[in-house]
Amino acid sequence: MPDVWRRLAGEPRSLRTVSLVAALYLTAFLLSVGDLAIDAVMRPLSATVAGSWMELMLRQRAPFQFEAVAVIGLPGAVLLLSPLNIATGLILGLLTGVQIALVGIAGRCATACGLHPLSGLISGLPGLLAGSACCAPLLFLLLGLQVTTAVVTTMSLMIPAAFLLLVAGLCVTARFAARRCGPVPA
Repeated sequence: MPDVWRRLAGEPRSLRTVSLVAALYLTAFLLSVGDLAIDAVMRPLSATVAGSWMELMLRQRAPFQFEAVAVIGLPGAVLLLSPLNIATGLILGLLTGVQIALVGIAGRCATACGLHPLSGLISGLPGLLAGSACCAPLLFLLLGLQVTTAVVTTMSLMIPAAFLLLVAGLCVTARFAARRCGPVPA
């Protein structure tokens, strides 16, 4: 299995995939928890840091959501800077990115071995679905109040569930890719 990780780290294509997916996931995560607001106001670049930022950093505003320690105004957006929310979104985004990159590696190896490329994609499906677990609130807002109120009680479980499912899916995909790809050519 270490060969798969070496292949992942050695392929620029896979590293670009991980980076792009992590950045997109982090953006969607920050939008879904309300730490990023996009608007049409062309404000100047500004930043305001809270006087008690050390105390605020660990204060929870909801399960697995933390208070912002600074407000950053950007042209067209406002970012509430919460280091722990950013860390949570980045970890989940990196797990999702690695999952997608491993699915790509398994698909390319399967094609090289004469197998159907969908065999690599199917092995990563559980992890890919888990990656959307914490961004589901956006969907519920679109569906309406009835669905939203029914799911509010389970929201505190979505982030830990996403993390556990992504780690489990990553292990399954890595094992599958290791079997499909074999050792890294020298």
